Amino acid sequence: MGEVDGNDAARLAGRLIACRSICPEDDGAQAVLQDRLVRAGFEVLSICREGIHSLLAVYGERGPLFAFSGHSDVVPPGNESSWSSPPFQPTIREGMLHGRGAVDMKGPLAASVVAAERFAQRYPAPELPFRVGFLIAGDEEVLANHGTKDLLAVLKERGDRVAYCVVTESTSQDVLGDMVKVGRRGSLVGKLTVRGLQGHSAYPHLARNPISLALQPLGELVNQAWGEGYEGFPETTLQVTNIQAGTGAANVIPGEMTAIFNFRFSPEFTAEALQQRVEARFRVHDWDWTIDWSCDAHPFMTPAGRLREIAAGAIRSETGLETRFSTTGGTSDARFIAPTGAEVIELGALSRMCHQVDEHVSVEDLNRLSTIYFEILERFLRHQEDGE
Repeated sequence: MGEVDGNDAARLAGRLIACRSICPEDDGAQAVLQDRLVRAGFEVLSICREGIHSLLAVYGERGPLFAFSGHSDVVPPGNESSWSSPPFQPTIREGMLHGRGAVDMKGPLAASVVAAERFAQRYPAPELPFRVGFLIAGDEEVLANHGTKDLLAVLKERGDRVAYCVVTESTSQDVLGDMVKVGRRGSLVGKLTVRGLQGHSAYPHLARNPISLALQPLGELVNQAWGEGYEGFPETTLQVTNIQAGTGAANVIPGEMTAIFNFRFSPEFTAEALQQRVEARFRVHDWDWTIDWSCDAHPFMTPAGRLREIAAGAIRSETGLETRFSTTGGTSDARFIAPTGAEVIELGALSRMCHQVDEHVSVEDLNRLSTIYFEILERFLRHQEDGE
Protein backbone atom coordinates (compact mmCIF):
# COMPACT_ATOMS: atom_id res chain seq x y z
CA MET A 1 0.00 0.00 0.00
CA GLY A 2 1.47 3.32 -1.00
CA GLU A 3 0.73 6.99 -1.08
CA VAL A 4 -0.46 8.55 -4.33
CA ASP A 5 2.46 9.70 -6.45
CA GLY A 6 3.54 9.09 -10.02
CA ASN A 7 1.98 10.96 -12.92
CA ASP A 8 0.14 14.22 -12.43
CA ALA A 9 -3.24 12.78 -13.41
CA ALA A 10 -3.00 10.27 -10.56
CA ARG A 11 -1.91 12.97 -8.10
CA LEU A 12 -4.84 15.21 -9.05
CA ALA A 13 -7.24 12.26 -8.98
CA GLY A 14 -5.94 11.42 -5.51
CA ARG A 15 -6.64 14.94 -4.26
CA LEU A 16 -10.19 14.66 -5.61
CA ILE A 17 -10.74 11.20 -4.13
CA ALA A 18 -9.72 12.55 -0.72
CA CYS A 19 -12.76 14.85 -0.90
CA ARG A 20 -15.84 13.09 0.45
CA SER A 21 -18.04 14.63 -2.23
CA ILE A 22 -21.27 12.68 -1.81
CA CYS A 23 -23.97 15.01 -3.13
CA PRO A 24 -25.03 17.49 -1.84
CA GLU A 25 -21.72 17.73 0.02
CA ASP A 26 -18.72 18.88 -2.02
CA ASP A 27 -15.99 18.72 0.62
CA GLY A 28 -13.60 20.88 -1.39
CA ALA A 29 -13.53 18.94 -4.67
CA GLN A 30 -14.75 21.89 -6.73
CA ALA A 31 -12.17 24.18 -5.12
CA VAL A 32 -9.37 21.78 -6.08
CA LEU A 33 -10.51 21.85 -9.70
CA GLN A 34 -11.08 25.61 -9.74
CA ASP A 35 -7.58 26.26 -8.40
CA ARG A 36 -5.96 24.09 -11.08
CA LEU A 37 -7.95 25.60 -13.92
CA VAL A 38 -7.42 29.20 -12.81
CA ARG A 39 -3.67 28.62 -12.60
CA ALA A 40 -3.77 27.15 -16.13
CA GLY A 41 -5.29 30.38 -17.46
CA PHE A 42 -8.96 29.45 -17.57
CA GLU A 43 -11.68 31.94 -16.75
CA VAL A 44 -13.70 30.11 -14.09
CA LEU A 45 -17.23 30.75 -12.89
CA SER A 46 -18.28 28.88 -9.76
CA ILE A 47 -22.00 28.64 -9.05
CA CYS A 48 -24.02 27.22 -6.18
CA ARG A 49 -27.73 26.51 -6.67
CA GLU A 50 -29.69 25.06 -3.75
CA GLY A 51 -26.47 23.81 -2.20
CA ILE A 52 -25.10 22.19 -5.38
CA HIS A 53 -21.64 23.42 -6.40
CA SER A 54 -20.67 23.41 -10.07
CA LEU A 55 -18.21 25.28 -12.25
CA LEU A 56 -17.82 26.55 -15.79
CA ALA A 57 -14.29 27.17 -17.10
CA VAL A 58 -13.23 28.61 -20.47
CA TYR A 59 -9.79 29.07 -22.06
CA GLY A 60 -9.48 31.08 -25.26
CA GLU A 61 -11.05 34.18 -26.71
CA ARG A 62 -12.88 33.21 -29.89
CA GLY A 63 -14.32 30.41 -31.96
CA PRO A 64 -16.48 27.40 -31.09
CA LEU A 65 -16.45 26.01 -27.57
CA PHE A 66 -14.93 22.54 -27.21
CA ALA A 67 -15.81 21.36 -23.71
CA PHE A 68 -15.05 18.51 -21.38
CA SER A 69 -18.03 17.58 -19.22
CA GLY A 70 -17.65 15.80 -15.90
CA HIS A 71 -18.86 15.62 -12.33
CA SER A 72 -17.09 15.92 -9.00
CA ASP A 73 -19.63 13.98 -6.91
CA VAL A 74 -19.51 10.25 -6.23
CA VAL A 75 -21.88 7.54 -5.06
CA PRO A 76 -21.76 6.56 -1.37
CA PRO A 77 -19.13 3.90 -0.53
CA GLY A 78 -21.53 1.60 1.34
CA ASN A 79 -20.03 -0.39 4.21
CA GLU A 80 -16.56 1.13 4.46
CA SER A 81 -15.24 -1.85 6.42
CA SER A 82 -15.69 -3.91 3.24
CA TRP A 83 -13.02 -1.83 1.48
CA SER A 84 -9.38 -2.97 1.47
CA SER A 85 -8.39 0.63 2.20
CA PRO A 86 -10.57 3.59 3.25
CA PRO A 87 -12.62 4.74 0.23
CA PHE A 88 -11.68 8.39 0.66
CA GLN A 89 -8.00 7.71 1.32
CA PRO A 90 -6.44 7.49 -2.16
CA THR A 91 -4.01 4.60 -2.28
CA ILE A 92 -1.88 3.04 -5.00
CA ARG A 93 -1.37 -0.72 -4.91
CA GLU A 94 0.25 -2.68 -7.73
CA GLY A 95 -0.14 0.19 -10.16
CA MET A 96 -3.81 0.76 -9.35
CA LEU A 97 -5.24 3.93 -7.80
CA HIS A 98 -7.90 2.91 -5.26
CA GLY A 99 -10.69 5.08 -3.86
CA ARG A 100 -14.30 6.06 -4.42
CA GLY A 101 -14.48 7.93 -7.72
CA ALA A 102 -11.23 6.53 -9.15
CA VAL A 103 -13.21 5.34 -12.19
CA ASP A 104 -16.46 7.31 -11.94
CA MET A 105 -15.20 9.82 -12.53
CA LYS A 106 -12.50 11.60 -10.59
CA GLY A 107 -9.73 9.70 -12.39
CA PRO A 108 -10.88 10.49 -15.96
CA LEU A 109 -11.84 14.04 -14.96
CA ALA A 110 -8.35 14.59 -13.56
CA ALA A 111 -6.88 13.22 -16.79
CA SER A 112 -8.87 15.75 -18.82
CA VAL A 113 -7.79 18.65 -16.61
CA VAL A 114 -4.12 17.65 -16.93
CA ALA A 115 -4.54 17.37 -20.72
CA ALA A 116 -6.09 20.84 -20.87
CA GLU A 117 -3.30 22.29 -18.70
CA ARG A 118 -0.72 20.84 -21.07
CA PHE A 119 -2.62 22.23 -24.06
CA ALA A 120 -2.84 25.70 -22.51
CA GLN A 121 0.88 25.70 -21.76
CA ARG A 122 1.65 24.96 -25.41
CA TYR A 123 -0.91 27.20 -27.13
CA PRO A 124 -1.49 30.81 -25.96
CA ALA A 125 -5.18 31.71 -25.69
CA PRO A 126 -5.12 34.70 -28.10
CA GLU A 127 -3.79 32.50 -30.91
CA LEU A 128 -6.38 29.74 -30.66
CA PRO A 129 -9.21 29.56 -33.23
CA PHE A 130 -11.46 27.82 -30.67
CA ARG A 131 -12.05 27.78 -26.93
CA VAL A 132 -11.49 24.92 -24.48
CA GLY A 133 -14.03 24.59 -21.69
CA PHE A 134 -15.11 22.53 -18.69
CA LEU A 135 -18.60 21.90 -17.37
CA ILE A 136 -18.18 20.20 -14.00
CA ALA A 137 -21.36 19.33 -12.11
CA GLY A 138 -21.71 18.52 -8.44
CA ASP A 139 -24.87 16.42 -8.58
CA GLU A 140 -24.70 13.95 -11.46
CA GLU A 141 -24.81 10.80 -9.34
CA VAL A 142 -27.77 11.67 -7.15
CA LEU A 143 -29.93 14.60 -8.18
CA ALA A 144 -28.94 15.96 -11.60
CA ASN A 145 -31.39 18.79 -10.97
CA HIS A 146 -28.82 21.57 -11.27
CA GLY A 147 -25.20 20.99 -12.23
CA THR A 148 -24.84 20.61 -15.97
CA LYS A 149 -28.29 22.05 -16.70
CA ASP A 150 -27.45 25.23 -14.77
CA LEU A 151 -24.08 25.55 -16.53
CA LEU A 152 -25.73 25.19 -19.93
CA ALA A 153 -28.25 27.85 -18.90
CA VAL A 154 -25.40 30.23 -18.01
CA LEU A 155 -23.91 29.72 -21.46
CA LYS A 156 -27.29 30.33 -23.09
CA GLU A 157 -27.70 33.58 -21.13
CA ARG A 158 -24.35 34.67 -22.56
CA GLY A 159 -25.48 33.84 -26.09
CA ASP A 160 -23.02 30.95 -26.12
CA ARG A 161 -23.22 27.17 -26.35
CA VAL A 162 -21.08 24.04 -26.43
CA ALA A 163 -20.29 23.03 -30.02
CA TYR A 164 -18.25 19.88 -29.27
CA CYS A 165 -18.12 17.92 -26.04
CA VAL A 166 -16.22 14.99 -24.54
CA VAL A 167 -17.95 13.60 -21.45
CA THR A 168 -15.37 11.88 -19.26
CA GLU A 169 -17.61 8.95 -18.32
CA SER A 170 -15.75 5.65 -18.15
CA THR A 171 -16.78 3.83 -21.32
CA SER A 172 -13.93 1.41 -22.06
CA GLN A 173 -14.86 -2.26 -21.75
CA ASP A 174 -11.81 -4.55 -21.86
CA VAL A 175 -8.90 -2.23 -22.61
CA LEU A 176 -8.55 1.54 -22.62
CA GLY A 177 -10.14 3.16 -25.66
CA ASP A 178 -11.93 0.11 -27.05
CA MET A 179 -15.36 1.79 -26.79
CA VAL A 180 -16.68 5.31 -27.15
CA LYS A 181 -20.29 6.17 -26.43
CA VAL A 182 -21.95 8.31 -29.09
CA GLY A 183 -25.52 8.22 -27.78
CA ARG A 184 -27.80 6.70 -25.19
CA ARG A 185 -31.30 5.33 -24.95
CA GLY A 186 -33.95 7.33 -23.15
CA SER A 187 -35.16 6.53 -19.64
CA LEU A 188 -38.85 6.57 -18.70
CA VAL A 189 -40.05 5.65 -15.21
CA GLY A 190 -43.60 4.70 -14.31
CA LYS A 191 -45.00 4.33 -10.81
CA LEU A 192 -48.08 2.12 -10.86
CA THR A 193 -50.48 2.27 -7.91
CA VAL A 194 -53.23 -0.35 -7.65
CA ARG A 195 -55.80 0.03 -4.88
CA GLY A 196 -57.68 -3.07 -3.75
CA LEU A 197 -59.44 -4.00 -0.52
CA GLN A 198 -57.54 -5.10 2.56
CA GLY A 199 -58.67 -8.27 4.26
CA HIS A 200 -57.80 -11.55 5.98
CA SER A 201 -55.86 -14.05 3.86
CA ALA A 202 -58.24 -16.81 5.03
CA TYR A 203 -61.19 -14.95 3.45
CA PRO A 204 -59.94 -13.81 0.04
CA HIS A 205 -63.52 -13.51 -1.24
CA LEU A 206 -64.01 -10.61 1.16
CA ALA A 207 -60.93 -8.75 -0.08
CA ARG A 208 -59.38 -7.65 -3.36
CA ASN A 209 -55.68 -8.31 -3.65
CA PRO A 210 -53.91 -5.59 -5.72
CA ILE A 211 -50.81 -7.77 -6.11
CA SER A 212 -52.78 -10.56 -7.76
CA LEU A 213 -54.48 -8.03 -10.02
CA ALA A 214 -51.27 -6.41 -11.24
CA LEU A 215 -48.84 -9.31 -11.58
CA GLN A 216 -50.13 -10.72 -14.86
CA PRO A 217 -50.27 -7.48 -16.86
CA LEU A 218 -46.89 -6.40 -15.46
CA GLY A 219 -45.37 -9.73 -16.49
CA GLU A 220 -46.83 -9.43 -19.97
CA LEU A 221 -45.41 -5.94 -20.36
CA VAL A 222 -41.94 -7.07 -19.27
CA ASN A 223 -41.90 -10.11 -21.54
CA GLN A 224 -43.34 -8.59 -24.70
CA ALA A 225 -41.11 -7.39 -27.52
CA TRP A 226 -40.95 -3.60 -27.68
CA GLY A 227 -40.61 -2.74 -31.33
CA GLU A 228 -38.34 -4.09 -34.03
CA GLY A 229 -35.20 -2.23 -33.03
CA TYR A 230 -33.54 0.96 -34.24
CA GLU A 231 -30.28 1.22 -36.12
CA GLY A 232 -27.35 1.92 -33.83
CA PHE A 233 -29.29 1.32 -30.59
CA PRO A 234 -29.97 -1.62 -28.28
CA GLU A 235 -33.59 -2.76 -28.19
CA THR A 236 -36.15 -1.03 -26.02
CA THR A 237 -36.63 -2.86 -22.70
CA LEU A 238 -38.85 -2.62 -19.65
CA GLN A 239 -37.91 -3.83 -16.17
CA VAL A 240 -39.91 -3.77 -12.93
CA THR A 241 -37.47 -2.43 -10.36
CA ASN A 242 -39.55 -2.18 -7.17
CA ILE A 243 -42.78 -3.56 -5.71
CA GLN A 244 -44.18 -2.54 -2.34
CA ALA A 245 -47.33 -3.74 -0.59
CA GLY A 246 -48.64 -5.20 2.64
CA THR A 247 -48.38 -4.60 6.35
CA GLY A 248 -45.66 -7.15 6.97
CA ALA A 249 -48.14 -9.62 8.43
CA ALA A 250 -48.43 -12.94 6.59
CA ASN A 251 -52.20 -13.18 7.04
CA VAL A 252 -53.22 -9.74 5.75
CA ILE A 253 -54.13 -9.12 2.13
CA PRO A 254 -52.81 -5.65 1.27
CA GLY A 255 -55.13 -2.83 0.33
CA GLU A 256 -52.65 -1.10 -1.98
CA MET A 257 -49.64 -1.97 -4.07
CA THR A 258 -47.09 0.22 -5.85
CA ALA A 259 -44.73 -0.98 -8.58
CA ILE A 260 -41.97 1.03 -10.20
CA PHE A 261 -40.83 0.12 -13.71
CA ASN A 262 -38.22 1.58 -16.02
CA PHE A 263 -38.13 1.75 -19.81
CA ARG A 264 -34.82 2.17 -21.63
CA PHE A 265 -36.01 3.18 -25.06
CA SER A 266 -34.52 3.84 -28.48
CA PRO A 267 -35.62 6.55 -30.93
CA GLU A 268 -38.11 4.01 -32.28
CA PHE A 269 -40.42 5.30 -29.53
CA THR A 270 -41.31 8.53 -27.84
CA ALA A 271 -41.98 8.61 -24.13
CA GLU A 272 -45.59 9.52 -24.86
CA ALA A 273 -46.07 6.50 -27.14
CA LEU A 274 -44.79 4.14 -24.46
CA GLN A 275 -47.05 5.69 -21.84
CA GLN A 276 -50.07 5.24 -24.08
CA ARG A 277 -49.28 1.58 -24.75
CA VAL A 278 -48.86 0.77 -21.06
CA GLU A 279 -51.98 2.63 -20.00
CA ALA A 280 -54.00 0.90 -22.72
CA ARG A 281 -52.97 -2.44 -21.20
CA PHE A 282 -54.39 -1.47 -17.81
CA ARG A 283 -57.39 0.42 -19.13
CA VAL A 284 -59.16 -2.84 -20.04
CA HIS A 285 -59.55 -3.59 -16.32
CA ASP A 286 -62.02 -2.00 -13.93
CA TRP A 287 -59.47 -1.70 -11.15
CA ASP A 288 -58.67 1.45 -9.22
CA TRP A 289 -55.24 2.26 -10.63
CA THR A 290 -53.05 5.22 -11.57
CA ILE A 291 -49.61 5.62 -13.17
CA ASP A 292 -47.33 8.56 -12.46
CA TRP A 293 -44.70 9.09 -15.15
CA SER A 294 -41.31 10.79 -15.24
CA CYS A 295 -38.88 10.97 -18.15
CA ASP A 296 -35.40 12.24 -17.30
CA ALA A 297 -33.68 11.30 -20.56
CA HIS A 298 -34.62 11.13 -24.23
CA PRO A 299 -32.63 9.05 -26.72
CA PHE A 300 -29.92 10.78 -28.74
CA MET A 301 -27.00 9.89 -30.98
CA THR A 302 -24.16 12.00 -32.36
CA PRO A 303 -23.84 11.02 -36.03
CA ALA A 304 -20.59 10.24 -37.75
CA GLY A 305 -18.66 13.47 -38.12
CA ARG A 306 -15.67 15.50 -37.05
CA LEU A 307 -15.68 14.65 -33.33
CA ARG A 308 -16.02 10.91 -33.88
CA GLU A 309 -13.22 10.98 -36.45
CA ILE A 310 -10.91 12.99 -34.19
CA ALA A 311 -11.52 10.76 -31.16
CA ALA A 312 -10.97 7.57 -33.17
CA GLY A 313 -7.70 8.95 -34.54
CA ALA A 314 -6.42 9.96 -31.10
CA ILE A 315 -7.26 6.55 -29.64
CA ARG A 316 -5.61 4.78 -32.59
CA SER A 317 -2.47 6.88 -32.19
CA GLU A 318 -2.10 6.13 -28.47
CA THR A 319 -3.35 2.52 -28.28
CA GLY A 320 -3.31 1.10 -31.80
CA LEU A 321 -6.99 0.20 -31.39
CA GLU A 322 -9.90 0.79 -33.73
CA THR A 323 -12.50 1.96 -31.24
CA ARG A 324 -16.13 0.86 -31.35
CA PHE A 325 -18.91 3.43 -31.24
CA SER A 326 -21.81 2.42 -29.02
CA THR A 327 -25.08 3.63 -27.50
CA THR A 328 -25.28 0.98 -24.76
CA GLY A 329 -25.47 1.59 -21.03
CA GLY A 330 -27.29 3.98 -18.75
CA THR A 331 -27.65 7.74 -18.86
CA SER A 332 -25.10 10.51 -18.34
CA ASP A 333 -25.10 14.29 -18.44
CA ALA A 334 -24.62 13.97 -22.21
CA ARG A 335 -28.44 13.79 -22.28
CA PHE A 336 -28.56 17.48 -21.36
CA ILE A 337 -25.78 18.60 -23.71
CA ALA A 338 -26.77 16.81 -26.93
CA PRO A 339 -30.18 18.55 -27.27
CA THR A 340 -28.43 21.94 -27.39
CA GLY A 341 -26.98 20.99 -30.78
CA ALA A 342 -23.53 19.89 -29.64
CA GLU A 343 -21.63 16.94 -31.06
CA VAL A 344 -21.14 14.75 -27.97
CA ILE A 345 -19.11 11.64 -27.24
CA GLU A 346 -18.27 9.88 -23.99
CA LEU A 347 -14.79 8.53 -23.42
CA GLY A 348 -13.10 7.41 -20.23
CA ALA A 349 -11.36 4.61 -18.39
CA LEU A 350 -12.46 0.98 -17.95
CA SER A 351 -15.98 0.96 -16.58
CA ARG A 352 -16.06 -2.44 -14.87
CA MET A 353 -15.28 -1.01 -11.41
CA CYS A 354 -17.90 1.76 -11.48
CA HIS A 355 -19.76 2.01 -8.15
CA GLN A 356 -18.09 -1.14 -6.76
CA VAL A 357 -16.32 -1.76 -3.46
CA ASP A 358 -12.55 -1.25 -3.85
CA GLU A 359 -13.10 0.91 -6.94
CA HIS A 360 -9.76 1.37 -8.70
CA VAL A 361 -8.18 2.49 -11.97
CA SER A 362 -4.82 1.81 -13.59
CA VAL A 363 -2.38 4.67 -13.07
CA GLU A 364 -0.93 3.91 -16.49
CA ASP A 365 -4.40 4.13 -18.03
CA LEU A 366 -4.94 7.55 -16.47
CA ASN A 367 -1.69 8.74 -18.04
CA ARG A 368 -2.62 7.31 -21.44
CA LEU A 369 -6.16 8.69 -21.20
CA SER A 370 -4.74 12.15 -20.52
CA THR A 371 -2.58 11.76 -23.62
CA ILE A 372 -5.66 10.79 -25.68
CA TYR A 373 -7.56 13.84 -24.42
CA PHE A 374 -4.59 16.06 -25.26
CA GLU A 375 -4.32 14.60 -28.76
CA ILE A 376 -8.05 15.13 -29.31
CA LEU A 377 -7.49 18.82 -28.57
CA GLU A 378 -4.47 19.01 -30.88
CA ARG A 379 -6.28 17.21 -33.70
CA PHE A 380 -9.25 19.53 -33.30
CA LEU A 381 -6.87 22.49 -33.48
CA ARG A 382 -5.45 21.22 -36.77
CA HIS A 383 -8.97 20.82 -38.16
CA GLN A 384 -9.80 24.40 -37.17
CA GLU A 385 -6.59 25.80 -38.62
CA ASP A 386 -7.15 23.93 -41.87
CA GLY A 387 -10.65 25.40 -42.05
CA GLU A 388 -12.29 21.97 -42.29
